[in-house]
Amino acid sequence: MNVSLGLIIFSPYLAFLPLLYMLFHYIRQGQWELRDAWSRGLLLLFLWSLFVGLINESIESSLAAFVMLGFVAVSVYLQEHFQTVKSVEKLLARLFTLSIGSAVIGVLAKVNIITYTPAWWKYLLGTRSIVSLEEFERISGTFNNPNLAGTWYAIMLMIGFYFFGRTKGKRKLGYALGMVLFATVLVMTASRAAAIGIFIGFILYSYFAGHKKKMLFITFILLSSTALMLLFPDLFPRGEILYSSIRDRQEIWKSCFHMFLLKPFTGWGWFGIYHYKYSLYLYGRIFHAHNTLLTIATTLGLVGVGIFAWMFWDLLQKARFLFAKSCRLTPLLCGVVAMIAGQGIFDFTIMSPQIALLLVGSSAMIQGLAYSYQEAPRSVMVSSRVRHSKWKKA
Repeated sequence: MNVSLGLIIFSPYLAFLPLLYMLFHYIRQGQWELRDAWSRGLLLLFLWSLFVGLINESIESSLAAFVMLGFVAVSVYLQEHFQTVKSVEKLLARLFTLSIGSAVIGVLAKVNIITYTPAWWKYLLGTRSIVSLEEFERISGTFNNPNLAGTWYAIMLMIGFYFFGRTKGKRKLGYALGMVLFATVLVMTASRAAAIGIFIGFILYSYFAGHKKKMLFITFILLSSTALMLLFPDLFPRGEILYSSIRDRQEIWKSCFHMFLLKPFTGWGWFGIYHYKYSLYLYGRIFHAHNTLLTIATTLGLVGVGIFAWMFWDLLQKARFLFAKSCRLTPLLCGVVAMIAGQGIFDFTIMSPQIALLLVGSSAMIQGLAYSYQEAPRSVMVSSRVRHSKWKKA
């Protein structure tokens, strides 16, 4: 597991290897168990996105659909092997510890020990983006993009906060130092969307922790900070380009919404925005709509939006179920999902396999824990042929 986590953390390209391994494992096994709407939804997204890619005659979109099938395998694996609080906590603690290495790489890039000059190993690690970035003062860590690095480091900060409250002595000090490091590199990414995301994540964290007053206080801080940033942008990092960034996003949203209206049912495929006949952005072609919901609507149409809505509605019900059962991991796992969703208001970070695996993993562990609390949950077995639903004891 440490090797798989290392591949995911330290390279946006090697992150595909654990996904492919798990997919090969379940294909070779010939049977996998889809216990819930989350895993079934991922399978439906694979089938639908493959269909959309084919009807749009896009090889890239059709091939990208198979990544969704890999996420199905990851989801099934995590639900099978991480059904207890202790096993999930052990996995998250490993993730936090290994991610410190990525944070250190980010610091080394900031102080110019790792320079931005092209080199194959920098592309592999993700310290240098394959797309030229003009803001050299921002770090990408090992995630190919400052906004993606911001997502990862913000989530590690949240994980550290969870363990800081549950440990003592040297371990507590270790998590405190780790939180300081992740907060530092989060600032170095200068990602405004990640900052908004972490606030939204901690709002949900506080809600499921039963701290309603903290939730309201964090909400007040978020709204006040947003208002202050809009009124006095120069007080904040990259404030001089705040309004130009807003205008750019508005133009992208308008263009993508126009694309959606042209193909509202099927969408254009995962690479449809990039390969659209007109550039949607003044400075070049883009891969997504800089908004999660609009990206899904543009690429997979209303059917894709419907599948996503069904998946997340079921996920919310499982989170509420775990909350009712007083599962102590509920605030953290829901906070991670909320963090990614919150940043998705202005970005589409799940285009990265690293961030997508965080979302799939957190959601799958919510489902796995909920499954372990149920007395007789329903599951669907999928093999070379689809079998009928059956009831199975946890």
